[in-house]
Amino acid sequence: MPPIPEIHDSRDMFAKLMPSGDVERSATPEHLNQPGYYGLPILKRPFWKWEIALYFFFEGISAGSHVLCSIARLTRNEKYDTIVRQGRYLSFFTMMLCPPLLIADLGRPERFHHMLRIWKKTSPMNHGAWALTGFGIVSSLQLALVWPATRMPFGRALLRQLVRVLPERLVILLGLPFALTMISYPGVLLETTANPLWSRSNYLGPLFAASSMSNAAAALTLLNPGAKGHELHHRLGRFEDISTAAEAAALGLYVRTSRKAARPLFKGKQKKLFLFGAIGFGMIVPAILRRSRSSVLRNVVAPLLTLAGGAALKWSITYAGQESAADSELANRNARTVDGRPFWGPAEDAALPPSGRQNPGQQPPVGELPADSGPAASKPKERAMRV
Repeated sequence: MPPIPEIHDSRDMFAKLMPSGDVERSATPEHLNQPGYYGLPILKRPFWKWEIALYFFFEGISAGSHVLCSIARLTRNEKYDTIVRQGRYLSFFTMMLCPPLLIADLGRPERFHHMLRIWKKTSPMNHGAWALTGFGIVSSLQLALVWPATRMPFGRALLRQLVRVLPERLVILLGLPFALTMISYPGVLLETTANPLWSRSNYLGPLFAASSMSNAAAALTLLNPGAKGHELHHRLGRFEDISTAAEAAALGLYVRTSRKAARPLFKGKQKKLFLFGAIGFGMIVPAILRRSRSSVLRNVVAPLLTLAGGAALKWSITYAGQESAADSELANRNARTVDGRPFWGPAEDAALPPSGRQNPGQQPPVGELPADSGPAASKPKERAMRV
């Protein structure tokens, strides 16, 4: 059998982050009680950088605008025809930015194709690959329904046949499941990793979904700053207020349930971007400006700040994950399982009952085995075996 060729990935920085010499120098008795593996991080840093941060941002706008335009079209209100047509263009062109960003992050283009060879129900990344593919097809079909095809040779006949085979209502219903998956799966994908910042809470999915819908409403408002009448802007602004409130609630629940794992967002390199960019200028200031009497502040400045805040939120959470993985203390502590015991290392102090708490690196008394090992483990009522 021929040997399997080794693949050298230029992005693999693990050897530079933790050379074998560092492990040999750190594996000494004086480093025994330090968090992590003798003071070294036990998790591998994620490769995700600006490509994935921008992918999270653009796919949220694309899917969110698709959902809003689909709801507006299903109401059969002719007043929304202009915004629906512009929203289709917005959804398609922001979606077209996503595959290049994903392929650039994967390093090898065929890796994206490999994810489409199977359907794995337990893999959020596989779900995302299929959702992006299906959403791209539906978004292209909807663009064909609003594209001025009548100006092209045989365009009117082709458009008539397309509408006969695939009515617009059917295309909308086919695209909604893909769009709803797209706005929420990035947060769910992050939750399934071992990264402390991402995996300690179950509210990243709702947080990303609310942020995507808020950004989509802001982008649609920005496309129509001088629309006649205030009904359209009023409805978009009201929806943006609701989605921003949901985003703030999800963010509060995320920080509360993450506890110490959210420390890189408040004390790391992403502190200013997260606090001032995502929360201050991304949520609070636009909510105030949307109530201004100036149409420029309401329909131009506020949407721009909302979009900038959405990009800052996903950028800071993506990059803070690298700091979280490199933090030995955070990576060494994990939440308890169903039976109350951690997967590895000591659990969070608040996660275990007072009787089960133990300081990091705490050793049993000399001459006595731990209570959960050896023959004494099968006899919980007896004292540990003496050596």
